[in-house]
Amino acid sequence: MISSLRGLLLGSVFALAAVPALAQTQTVVSPPVVVQVQDQAAVPVPPAPPAAAAAPAMAEEMDALSFVTWASASVRGAPNGTAELKETLPFGSQVIVTGRLASGGWVRVQTPKTPVGYMWAQTLAPMRIAMPGAAGTGDNGLAPADESADDTIATATPLGAVGASPLTAEGRVSNSDQTDVYAITTEGWTNLSVDLTGMTADADIELKDKDGGGLGSSANGGSDSEHIAAAVGPGTYYLVITSYGDATPYRLSVSGTPGQEPPPDSAGSDQSDARDLGDVTGSSAEANDWVGPADASDYYAFTIRERQKITIALDGLSADADINLVGADGSFLLSGTNTDTEAESLSATLDAGTYYLNVYPAGSEATDYHVSVAGEAAAPPPPDNAGNTPDEAGKLEHVGPTPVTVKDWVGFTDRDDYWTFTLVNRADVTIRLTMEQGDADIDLLRASDQESLISGAESGTDPEQLQLRLDPGTYLLRVYSYQGDTPYTLEAKAVPAK
Repeated sequence: MISSLRGLLLGSVFALAAVPALAQTQTVVSPPVVVQVQDQAAVPVPPAPPAAAAAPAMAEEMDALSFVTWASASVRGAPNGTAELKETLPFGSQVIVTGRLASGGWVRVQTPKTPVGYMWAQTLAPMRIAMPGAAGTGDNGLAPADESADDTIATATPLGAVGASPLTAEGRVSNSDQTDVYAITTEGWTNLSVDLTGMTADADIELKDKDGGGLGSSANGGSDSEHIAAAVGPGTYYLVITSYGDATPYRLSVSGTPGQEPPPDSAGSDQSDARDLGDVTGSSAEANDWVGPADASDYYAFTIRERQKITIALDGLSADADINLVGADGSFLLSGTNTDTEAESLSATLDAGTYYLNVYPAGSEATDYHVSVAGEAAAPPPPDNAGNTPDEAGKLEHVGPTPVTVKDWVGFTDRDDYWTFTLVNRADVTIRLTMEQGDADIDLLRASDQESLISGAESGTDPEQLQLRLDPGTYLLRVYSYQGDTPYTLEAKAVPAK
Protein backbone atom coordinates (compact mmCIF):
# COMPACT_ATOMS: atom_id res chain seq x y z
CA MET A 1 0.00 0.00 0.00
CA ILE A 2 2.47 2.56 -1.15
CA SER A 3 -0.08 5.35 -1.48
CA SER A 4 -1.18 4.85 2.15
CA LEU A 5 2.43 5.02 3.28
CA ARG A 6 3.03 8.27 1.47
CA GLY A 7 0.04 9.79 3.15
CA LEU A 8 1.27 8.73 6.55
CA LEU A 9 4.72 10.12 5.93
CA LEU A 10 3.44 13.47 4.76
CA GLY A 11 0.73 13.91 7.34
CA SER A 12 0.06 12.91 10.92
CA VAL A 13 -1.50 9.70 12.16
CA PHE A 14 -4.68 11.49 13.22
CA ALA A 15 -6.44 10.50 10.01
CA LEU A 16 -6.12 6.80 10.84
CA ALA A 17 -9.46 6.82 12.60
CA ALA A 18 -11.31 7.59 9.38
CA VAL A 19 -10.09 4.62 7.30
CA PRO A 20 -12.97 2.57 5.84
CA ALA A 21 -13.35 -1.06 6.78
CA LEU A 22 -11.65 -3.67 4.62
CA ALA A 23 -12.05 -7.41 4.44
CA GLN A 24 -9.75 -9.22 6.87
CA THR A 25 -6.61 -10.54 5.21
CA GLN A 26 -3.49 -12.41 6.20
CA THR A 27 -0.99 -10.12 7.92
CA VAL A 28 1.81 -9.07 5.60
CA VAL A 29 4.19 -6.35 6.68
CA SER A 30 7.41 -4.90 5.36
CA PRO A 31 10.68 -3.85 7.03
CA PRO A 32 10.81 -0.90 9.41
CA VAL A 33 12.14 2.38 8.04
CA VAL A 34 15.32 3.68 9.70
CA VAL A 35 14.31 7.05 11.04
CA GLN A 36 15.13 10.24 12.92
CA VAL A 37 12.68 12.14 15.10
CA GLN A 38 11.07 15.32 13.81
CA ASP A 39 10.86 18.52 15.78
CA GLN A 40 7.74 18.00 17.92
CA ALA A 41 7.44 21.50 19.44
CA ALA A 42 4.23 22.45 17.65
CA VAL A 43 2.36 19.15 18.18
CA PRO A 44 -0.74 19.50 20.45
CA VAL A 45 -1.40 17.33 23.49
CA PRO A 46 -3.28 14.20 22.42
CA PRO A 47 -6.75 13.45 23.74
CA ALA A 48 -7.15 10.45 26.01
CA PRO A 49 -8.22 7.19 24.38
CA PRO A 50 -11.79 6.03 24.94
CA ALA A 51 -12.16 4.03 28.15
CA ALA A 52 -14.07 1.20 26.57
CA ALA A 53 -13.87 1.44 22.81
CA ALA A 54 -15.31 -1.62 21.16
CA ALA A 55 -12.57 -3.76 19.61
CA PRO A 56 -13.15 -3.75 15.86
CA ALA A 57 -13.32 -7.17 14.24
CA MET A 58 -11.24 -6.23 11.21
CA ALA A 59 -8.06 -4.32 10.51
CA GLU A 60 -6.54 -3.00 7.33
CA GLU A 61 -3.04 -4.41 6.90
CA MET A 62 -0.34 -1.95 5.90
CA ASP A 63 3.38 -1.73 5.26
CA ALA A 64 5.23 -1.47 8.57
CA LEU A 65 6.20 2.14 9.38
CA SER A 66 8.22 3.65 12.21
CA PHE A 67 6.68 6.31 14.47
CA VAL A 68 7.79 8.00 17.68
CA THR A 69 5.87 8.72 20.87
CA TRP A 70 5.67 12.42 21.67
CA ALA A 71 4.15 11.88 25.10
CA SER A 72 3.99 9.08 27.62
CA ALA A 73 1.95 6.36 25.90
CA SER A 74 0.44 2.99 26.75
CA VAL A 75 0.64 -0.21 24.74
CA ARG A 76 -2.50 -2.29 25.32
CA GLY A 77 -3.34 -5.91 24.63
CA ALA A 78 -6.51 -4.91 22.77
CA PRO A 79 -7.71 -1.68 21.10
CA ASN A 80 -9.44 -0.10 24.07
CA GLY A 81 -8.34 2.02 26.99
CA THR A 82 -9.12 -0.58 29.70
CA ALA A 83 -7.43 -3.59 28.04
CA GLU A 84 -4.35 -5.25 29.55
CA LEU A 85 -1.43 -2.81 29.84
CA LYS A 86 1.53 -4.36 28.03
CA GLU A 87 3.97 -1.52 28.70
CA THR A 88 4.24 2.25 29.14
CA LEU A 89 6.51 4.08 26.71
CA PRO A 90 8.27 7.34 27.56
CA PHE A 91 8.57 10.31 25.22
CA GLY A 92 10.70 9.57 22.13
CA SER A 93 10.19 5.79 22.02
CA GLN A 94 10.21 4.18 18.60
CA VAL A 95 7.14 2.19 17.58
CA ILE A 96 6.54 0.17 14.42
CA VAL A 97 2.97 0.53 13.15
CA THR A 98 1.95 -2.80 11.57
CA GLY A 99 -1.71 -2.08 10.89
CA ARG A 100 -4.46 0.50 11.26
CA LEU A 101 -7.84 -0.50 12.55
CA ALA A 102 -10.99 -0.36 10.47
CA SER A 103 -12.67 1.93 13.00
CA GLY A 104 -11.63 3.98 16.02
CA GLY A 105 -8.40 5.85 16.65
CA TRP A 106 -6.24 2.80 17.41
CA VAL A 107 -3.28 1.29 15.53
CA ARG A 108 -1.70 -2.12 15.83
CA VAL A 109 1.98 -1.79 16.78
CA GLN A 110 5.17 -3.68 17.55
CA THR A 111 7.85 -2.64 20.01
CA PRO A 112 11.08 -4.33 21.08
CA LYS A 113 9.19 -5.84 24.06
CA THR A 114 5.71 -6.32 22.61
CA PRO A 115 5.42 -8.22 19.29
CA VAL A 116 1.69 -7.36 18.95
CA GLY A 117 0.00 -4.52 20.79
CA TYR A 118 -2.36 -1.55 20.28
CA MET A 119 -1.88 2.17 20.83
CA TRP A 120 -4.03 5.28 20.63
CA ALA A 121 -2.97 6.80 17.29
CA GLN A 122 -2.74 10.39 18.54
CA THR A 123 0.11 9.52 20.92
CA LEU A 124 2.31 8.86 17.88
CA ALA A 125 3.96 11.17 15.37
CA PRO A 126 5.53 10.14 12.05
CA MET A 127 9.29 10.03 11.83
CA ARG A 128 11.55 11.45 9.15
CA ILE A 129 13.31 8.89 6.94
CA ALA A 130 17.07 8.82 7.54
CA MET A 131 19.60 8.91 4.74
CA PRO A 132 21.18 5.55 3.78
CA GLY A 133 23.87 4.54 6.23
CA ALA A 134 22.23 6.33 9.16
CA ALA A 135 22.31 4.77 12.60
CA GLY A 136 20.06 1.83 13.39
CA THR A 137 16.95 1.72 15.48
CA GLY A 138 18.44 1.25 18.92
CA ASP A 139 16.97 -1.42 21.16
CA ASN A 140 16.20 -4.57 19.29
CA GLY A 141 13.51 -7.23 19.58
CA LEU A 142 11.40 -9.05 17.05
CA ALA A 143 11.37 -7.58 13.57
CA PRO A 144 7.95 -7.57 11.90
CA ALA A 145 6.77 -11.01 10.84
CA ASP A 146 6.17 -12.06 7.24
CA GLU A 147 8.28 -10.45 4.54
CA SER A 148 9.91 -8.32 7.21
CA ALA A 149 13.31 -8.07 5.57
CA ASP A 150 14.14 -6.54 2.24
CA ASP A 151 15.66 -8.53 -0.57
CA THR A 152 19.14 -7.00 -0.92
CA ILE A 153 22.09 -5.98 1.22
CA ALA A 154 21.42 -2.34 0.34
CA THR A 155 17.92 -2.52 1.85
CA ALA A 156 18.55 -5.03 4.65
CA THR A 157 16.48 -4.86 7.84
CA PRO A 158 18.75 -3.78 10.74
CA LEU A 159 18.73 -6.04 13.81
CA GLY A 160 21.33 -4.10 15.77
CA ALA A 161 24.53 -4.91 17.68
CA VAL A 162 25.22 -8.56 18.46
CA GLY A 163 25.71 -9.57 22.09
CA ALA A 164 24.99 -12.36 24.53
CA SER A 165 21.26 -11.63 24.46
CA PRO A 166 19.91 -12.97 21.14
CA LEU A 167 18.63 -10.66 18.44
CA THR A 168 15.53 -12.29 16.95
CA ALA A 169 13.30 -11.85 13.95
CA GLU A 170 10.41 -13.73 12.42
CA GLY A 171 9.50 -13.72 8.75
CA ARG A 172 8.39 -15.67 5.74
CA VAL A 173 9.99 -16.54 2.41
CA SER A 174 8.40 -18.09 -0.65
CA ASN A 175 8.68 -18.38 -4.41
CA SER A 176 7.26 -14.88 -4.77
CA ASP A 177 9.41 -13.39 -1.96
CA GLN A 178 12.45 -15.64 -2.14
CA THR A 179 15.02 -13.72 -0.10
CA ASP A 180 15.08 -11.82 3.20
CA VAL A 181 18.22 -9.95 4.29
CA TYR A 182 19.05 -8.73 7.82
CA ALA A 183 21.96 -6.54 8.93
CA ILE A 184 23.89 -7.00 12.19
CA THR A 185 26.84 -5.14 13.67
CA THR A 186 29.72 -6.23 15.88
CA GLU A 187 31.82 -3.92 18.02
CA GLY A 188 34.86 -6.21 18.30
CA TRP A 189 35.96 -9.69 17.32
CA THR A 190 32.91 -11.84 17.92
CA ASN A 191 32.07 -15.54 17.88
CA LEU A 192 28.72 -15.47 16.10
CA SER A 193 26.01 -18.07 16.59
CA VAL A 194 23.19 -17.91 14.04
CA ASP A 195 20.11 -20.15 14.10
CA LEU A 196 17.27 -20.39 11.62
CA THR A 197 14.35 -22.45 12.94
CA GLY A 198 10.59 -22.91 12.68
CA MET A 199 10.49 -23.73 8.96
CA THR A 200 7.76 -25.80 7.32
CA ALA A 201 9.65 -26.00 3.99
CA ASP A 202 13.22 -25.60 2.81
CA ALA A 203 15.03 -22.34 3.58
CA ASP A 204 18.79 -21.80 3.89
CA ILE A 205 20.94 -19.03 5.33
CA GLU A 206 24.23 -17.31 4.43
CA LEU A 207 26.47 -14.93 6.37
CA LYS A 208 28.02 -12.23 4.17
CA ASP A 209 30.35 -9.29 4.66
CA LYS A 210 29.68 -5.70 3.56
CA ASP A 211 30.95 -6.50 0.05
CA GLY A 212 28.69 -9.53 -0.32
CA GLY A 213 31.49 -12.05 0.22
CA GLY A 214 30.45 -15.32 1.83
CA LEU A 215 31.66 -15.99 5.37
CA GLY A 216 29.55 -19.04 6.18
CA SER A 217 26.37 -20.83 5.23
CA SER A 218 23.99 -23.60 6.26
CA ALA A 219 21.93 -25.53 3.71
CA ASN A 220 20.27 -28.53 5.33
CA GLY A 221 17.52 -30.26 3.42
CA GLY A 222 13.79 -29.82 3.86
CA SER A 223 12.55 -28.00 6.93
CA ASP A 224 15.59 -28.89 9.05
CA SER A 225 16.95 -26.04 11.16
CA GLU A 226 20.07 -24.19 10.01
CA HIS A 227 23.08 -23.09 12.09
CA ILE A 228 26.15 -20.98 11.38
CA ALA A 229 29.08 -20.49 13.76
CA ALA A 230 31.65 -17.94 12.64
CA ALA A 231 34.30 -15.62 14.04
CA VAL A 232 34.11 -12.10 12.60
CA GLY A 233 35.78 -8.80 13.26
CA PRO A 234 34.15 -5.46 14.07
CA GLY A 235 31.83 -4.24 11.34
CA THR A 236 28.50 -4.80 9.61
CA TYR A 237 27.42 -8.22 8.35
CA TYR A 238 24.39 -9.58 6.57
CA LEU A 239 22.24 -12.67 7.02
CA VAL A 240 20.59 -13.80 3.79
CA ILE A 241 17.63 -16.18 4.13
CA THR A 242 16.58 -17.90 0.90
CA SER A 243 13.55 -20.04 0.08
CA TYR A 244 14.13 -23.21 -1.96
CA GLY A 245 10.58 -24.34 -2.55
CA ASP A 246 7.23 -23.84 -0.87
CA ALA A 247 6.48 -20.83 1.30
CA THR A 248 7.74 -21.16 4.85
CA PRO A 249 7.81 -19.09 8.02
CA TYR A 250 11.07 -18.87 9.93
CA ARG A 251 12.55 -17.56 13.15
CA LEU A 252 16.04 -16.05 13.13
CA SER A 253 18.19 -15.81 16.25
CA VAL A 254 21.66 -14.23 16.40
CA SER A 255 23.93 -14.00 19.42
CA GLY A 256 27.64 -13.61 20.03
CA THR A 257 30.41 -13.90 22.56
CA PRO A 258 33.71 -12.00 22.61
CA GLY A 259 36.25 -13.54 20.22
CA GLN A 260 39.93 -13.16 19.46
CA GLU A 261 41.54 -11.59 16.44
CA PRO A 262 42.95 -14.35 14.21
CA PRO A 263 46.68 -14.65 13.55
CA PRO A 264 48.30 -12.78 10.64
CA ASP A 265 47.62 -14.17 7.17
CA SER A 266 50.67 -14.63 4.95
CA ALA A 267 48.83 -16.01 1.89
CA GLY A 268 47.00 -13.92 -0.67
CA SER A 269 43.22 -14.02 -1.01
CA ASP A 270 43.20 -14.40 -4.82
CA GLN A 271 45.52 -15.16 -7.73
CA SER A 272 46.63 -11.55 -8.08
CA ASP A 273 48.28 -11.50 -4.65
CA ALA A 274 49.08 -15.21 -4.24
CA ARG A 275 52.04 -16.12 -2.07
CA ASP A 276 54.86 -17.29 -4.37
CA LEU A 277 56.28 -20.72 -3.51
CA GLY A 278 58.82 -20.41 -6.30
CA ASP A 279 60.11 -22.95 -8.84
CA VAL A 280 59.43 -26.55 -7.81
CA THR A 281 60.97 -28.22 -10.87
CA GLY A 282 62.62 -31.28 -9.35
CA SER A 283 62.20 -29.80 -5.86
CA SER A 284 59.54 -28.92 -3.29
CA ALA A 285 58.10 -26.03 -1.29
CA GLU A 286 55.79 -25.75 1.72
CA ALA A 287 53.91 -23.23 3.84
CA ASN A 288 51.86 -23.01 7.04
CA ASP A 289 48.85 -20.75 7.48
CA TRP A 290 45.16 -20.81 8.40
CA VAL A 291 41.72 -20.31 6.84
CA GLY A 292 38.29 -19.70 8.35
CA PRO A 293 35.23 -17.43 8.14
CA ALA A 294 37.43 -14.37 8.63
CA ASP A 295 39.88 -15.52 5.89
CA ALA A 296 37.91 -17.63 3.43
CA SER A 297 40.56 -18.16 0.74
CA ASP A 298 44.36 -18.57 0.60
CA TYR A 299 46.24 -18.65 -2.72
CA TYR A 300 49.75 -19.91 -3.51
CA ALA A 301 51.62 -19.75 -6.82
CA PHE A 302 54.30 -22.14 -8.07
CA THR A 303 56.12 -22.58 -11.37
CA ILE A 304 57.72 -25.45 -13.26
CA ARG A 305 60.23 -25.06 -16.12
CA GLU A 306 59.45 -28.38 -17.80
CA ARG A 307 56.90 -31.18 -17.74
CA GLN A 308 56.61 -32.48 -14.17
CA LYS A 309 54.62 -34.90 -12.07
CA ILE A 310 53.30 -32.64 -9.29
CA THR A 311 52.28 -33.96 -5.85
CA ILE A 312 50.28 -31.67 -3.54
CA ALA A 313 49.45 -32.32 0.12
CA LEU A 314 47.23 -30.46 2.60
CA ASP A 315 47.36 -31.66 6.22
CA GLY A 316 47.66 -30.50 9.85
CA LEU A 317 43.94 -29.62 9.94
CA SER A 318 41.84 -29.02 13.07
CA ALA A 319 38.66 -28.47 11.00
CA ASP A 320 37.58 -29.25 7.45
CA ALA A 321 39.45 -27.46 4.66
CA ASP A 322 39.81 -28.28 0.96
CA ILE A 323 42.21 -27.42 -1.86
CA ASN A 324 42.01 -26.71 -5.59
CA LEU A 325 44.69 -26.75 -8.29
CA VAL A 326 44.08 -23.88 -10.71
CA GLY A 327 45.68 -22.95 -14.05
CA ALA A 328 47.24 -19.59 -14.81
CA ASP A 329 44.05 -18.60 -16.68
CA GLY A 330 41.92 -19.39 -13.62
CA SER A 331 40.70 -22.71 -15.03
CA PHE A 332 39.93 -25.41 -12.48
CA LEU A 333 42.23 -28.43 -12.85
CA LEU A 334 41.87 -30.66 -9.79
CA SER A 335 40.43 -30.61 -6.26
CA GLY A 336 40.70 -32.39 -2.94
CA THR A 337 37.49 -32.47 -0.92
CA ASN A 338 37.93 -35.03 1.83
CA THR A 339 35.69 -34.57 4.86
CA ASP A 340 36.47 -33.32 8.36
CA THR A 341 40.19 -33.16 9.22
CA GLU A 342 41.26 -35.83 6.73
CA ALA A 343 44.38 -34.83 4.78
CA GLU A 344 44.10 -33.97 1.08
CA SER A 345 46.44 -35.34 -1.59
CA LEU A 346 46.51 -34.37 -5.29
CA SER A 347 48.67 -35.59 -8.15
CA ALA A 348 48.89 -34.25 -11.70
CA THR A 349 51.27 -34.26 -14.65
CA LEU A 350 51.67 -30.68 -15.85
CA ASP A 351 53.50 -28.88 -18.64
CA ALA A 352 55.83 -25.95 -17.94
CA GLY A 353 54.04 -22.89 -16.60
CA THR A 354 52.62 -21.17 -13.52
CA TYR A 355 49.92 -22.79 -11.39
CA TYR A 356 47.97 -21.87 -8.27
CA LEU A 357 46.80 -23.64 -5.12
CA ASN A 358 43.62 -22.40 -3.44
CA VAL A 359 43.05 -23.49 0.17
CA TYR A 360 39.63 -22.70 1.66
CA PRO A 361 37.49 -23.69 4.68
CA ALA A 362 34.83 -26.32 3.98
CA GLY A 363 32.77 -25.35 7.03
CA SER A 364 32.26 -22.46 9.42
CA GLU A 365 35.27 -23.19 11.66
CA ALA A 366 38.81 -21.88 11.31
CA THR A 367 41.75 -24.25 10.97
CA ASP A 368 45.53 -24.12 10.73
CA TYR A 369 47.04 -26.10 7.86
CA HIS A 370 50.28 -27.23 6.24
CA VAL A 371 50.50 -27.27 2.43
CA SER A 372 53.29 -28.70 0.30
CA VAL A 373 53.97 -29.08 -3.43
CA ALA A 374 56.70 -31.21 -5.02
CA GLY A 375 57.78 -31.80 -8.62
CA GLU A 376 59.63 -34.65 -10.34
CA ALA A 377 60.45 -35.34 -13.95
CA ALA A 378 57.59 -36.82 -15.99
CA ALA A 379 57.67 -38.89 -19.15
CA PRO A 380 56.84 -37.12 -22.41
CA PRO A 381 53.15 -37.20 -23.30
CA PRO A 382 51.95 -39.92 -25.67
CA PRO A 383 51.15 -38.98 -29.27
CA ASP A 384 47.93 -37.02 -29.73
CA ASN A 385 46.03 -38.10 -32.85
CA ALA A 386 42.87 -36.10 -32.20
CA GLY A 387 42.49 -32.36 -32.68
CA ASN A 388 41.91 -30.07 -29.73
CA THR A 389 39.21 -28.01 -31.48
CA PRO A 390 36.27 -28.89 -33.76
CA ASP A 391 38.14 -27.48 -36.78
CA GLU A 392 41.09 -29.80 -36.09
CA ALA A 393 39.02 -32.90 -35.30
CA GLY A 394 40.43 -36.31 -36.12
CA LYS A 395 38.39 -38.45 -38.51
CA LEU A 396 36.61 -41.73 -37.83
CA GLU A 397 36.45 -43.29 -41.29
CA HIS A 398 33.64 -45.56 -42.51
CA VAL A 399 31.53 -45.70 -39.36
CA GLY A 400 29.02 -48.51 -39.99
CA PRO A 401 27.81 -51.85 -38.59
CA THR A 402 31.43 -52.89 -38.01
CA PRO A 403 32.82 -50.87 -35.08
CA VAL A 404 35.55 -48.32 -35.76
CA THR A 405 38.07 -48.03 -32.90
CA VAL A 406 40.69 -45.42 -32.03
CA LYS A 407 42.98 -44.99 -29.02
CA ASP A 408 44.19 -41.69 -27.60
CA TRP A 409 44.39 -39.78 -24.31
CA VAL A 410 43.26 -36.61 -22.54
CA GLY A 411 44.62 -34.97 -19.40
CA PHE A 412 45.66 -31.73 -17.75
CA THR A 413 47.83 -30.74 -20.71
CA ASP A 414 45.43 -32.02 -23.39
CA ARG A 415 41.95 -31.31 -22.05
CA ASP A 416 39.87 -31.93 -25.20
CA ASP A 417 39.95 -34.40 -28.10
CA TYR A 418 37.58 -33.98 -31.06
CA TRP A 419 36.65 -36.69 -33.56
CA THR A 420 34.32 -36.38 -36.55
CA PHE A 421 32.30 -38.93 -38.54
CA THR A 422 29.74 -38.78 -41.35
CA LEU A 423 26.56 -40.80 -41.92
CA VAL A 424 25.13 -41.23 -45.39
CA ASN A 425 21.95 -42.94 -44.16
CA ARG A 426 19.70 -42.69 -41.12
CA ALA A 427 21.24 -44.98 -38.50
CA ASP A 428 21.18 -46.17 -34.90
CA VAL A 429 24.56 -45.03 -33.56
CA THR A 430 26.38 -46.48 -30.55
CA ILE A 431 29.45 -44.74 -29.07
CA ARG A 432 31.48 -46.41 -26.32
CA LEU A 433 34.36 -44.86 -24.37
CA THR A 434 36.48 -47.03 -22.06
CA MET A 435 39.48 -46.14 -19.89
CA GLU A 436 41.78 -47.90 -17.39
CA GLN A 437 42.75 -44.87 -15.27
CA GLY A 438 41.71 -41.29 -14.63
CA ASP A 439 38.25 -40.06 -15.65
CA ALA A 440 37.06 -38.80 -19.03
CA ASP A 441 33.59 -37.91 -20.34
CA ILE A 442 32.08 -37.55 -23.80
CA ASP A 443 29.66 -35.39 -25.83
CA LEU A 444 28.03 -36.09 -29.20
CA LEU A 445 27.44 -32.87 -31.15
CA ARG A 446 25.99 -31.89 -34.52
CA ALA A 447 28.87 -30.50 -36.58
CA SER A 448 26.89 -27.75 -38.32
CA ASP A 449 26.04 -25.79 -35.16
CA GLN A 450 27.93 -27.79 -32.48
CA GLU A 451 24.70 -28.38 -30.55
CA SER A 452 25.09 -31.17 -27.98
CA LEU A 453 22.77 -34.07 -28.74
CA ILE A 454 23.68 -36.50 -25.96
CA SER A 455 26.46 -36.82 -23.38
CA GLY A 456 27.96 -39.33 -20.97
CA ALA A 457 29.47 -38.44 -17.59
CA GLU A 458 29.95 -41.60 -15.54
CA SER A 459 32.35 -41.36 -12.59
CA GLY A 460 35.89 -42.66 -12.53
CA THR A 461 36.82 -45.35 -15.03
CA ASP A 462 33.21 -46.50 -15.58
CA PRO A 463 32.59 -46.81 -19.35
CA GLU A 464 30.62 -44.10 -21.14
CA GLN A 465 28.05 -45.28 -23.70
CA LEU A 466 25.84 -43.17 -25.98
CA GLN A 467 23.00 -44.51 -28.13
CA LEU A 468 20.99 -42.35 -30.50
CA ARG A 469 19.20 -42.56 -33.87
CA LEU A 470 20.74 -39.96 -36.20
CA ASP A 471 19.85 -38.55 -39.59
CA PRO A 472 22.41 -38.37 -42.41
CA GLY A 473 25.03 -35.72 -41.75
CA THR A 474 28.35 -34.95 -40.06
CA TYR A 475 28.80 -35.24 -36.30
CA LEU A 476 31.45 -34.50 -33.68
CA LEU A 477 32.56 -36.50 -30.66
CA ARG A 478 34.23 -34.52 -27.89
CA VAL A 479 36.24 -36.54 -25.34
CA TYR A 480 37.39 -34.42 -22.41
CA SER A 481 39.37 -34.90 -19.21
CA TYR A 482 37.52 -34.70 -15.93
CA GLN A 483 40.35 -35.77 -13.65
CA GLY A 484 43.88 -36.94 -14.28
CA ASP A 485 45.67 -38.16 -17.39
CA THR A 486 43.32 -40.66 -19.04
CA PRO A 487 44.25 -43.00 -21.91
CA TYR A 488 41.05 -44.12 -23.61
CA THR A 489 39.58 -46.35 -26.31
CA LEU A 490 36.79 -44.88 -28.44
CA GLU A 491 34.50 -47.18 -30.41
CA ALA A 492 31.77 -46.08 -32.84
CA LYS A 493 29.29 -48.06 -34.94
CA ALA A 494 26.17 -47.19 -36.96
CA VAL A 495 23.46 -49.70 -37.90
CA PRO A 496 21.06 -48.55 -40.68
CA ALA A 497 17.68 -47.71 -39.16
CA LYS A 498 14.73 -49.81 -40.30
